[in-house]
Amino acid sequence: MAQELTRLVLPKAMLRRLDSAGIYCQTWVTVERQAQADRWVLRGVESGGASRDIGRYISFFATHGKQIAWLQKLDRVGGNGAHAVVVAQELASVEVARVDETYQALIVKHRLAKAEGGRRPRVDSQIVFHGIDGHLPTDLLKQGLSPEFFTRGGEVRPIPAEFRQGVQFVVTGANCTNCRHNHGLIATPNEPQVVSIAS
Repeated sequence: MAQELTRLVLPKAMLRRLDSAGIYCQTWVTVERQAQADRWVLRGVESGGASRDIGRYISFFATHGKQIAWLQKLDRVGGNGAHAVVVAQELASVEVARVDETYQALIVKHRLAKAEGGRRPRVDSQIVFHGIDGHLPTDLLKQGLSPEFFTRGGEVRPIPAEFRQGVQFVVTGANCTNCRHNHGLIATPNEPQVVSIAS
């Protein structure tokens, strides 16, 4: 599947508004080499945030929808940027973009494709759910609900059950003004946190 189809394709006007609001969302998944373990892994960066009327956020989950632990927490001087790094053999990304009470959502499963002759494998991505122009009033957002999406014929298009909670976490991130923390990835219990300070 073409790489540009595995992230939300937003109009240039919205991208300019996100940029002018200082909202940075790193939506790509990369293939990285672990030399000591002699293996390839996927790397994603939970990132994003919001202003009052616009937001964009991405986080990563297990392919069955459960929360996973970050490898590295990223603290920044400003908000609405990178929050944490995750590395895994396979991931599911949940991405949301918001204008006021209207939402776009994309859920994609990512895995490593088989590589020949020790070459770098590519990311094999499969879209699980693509919701366009979903609606979530502010009062329902405060109750922890997710946007409601419809087919072109007006029927409800439900978010897959295993990803409902993940979508709720990411929707919260897309409404978190000047966001400085992660909403989807969690700290590994009983392990020290690795922190990177960016200038």
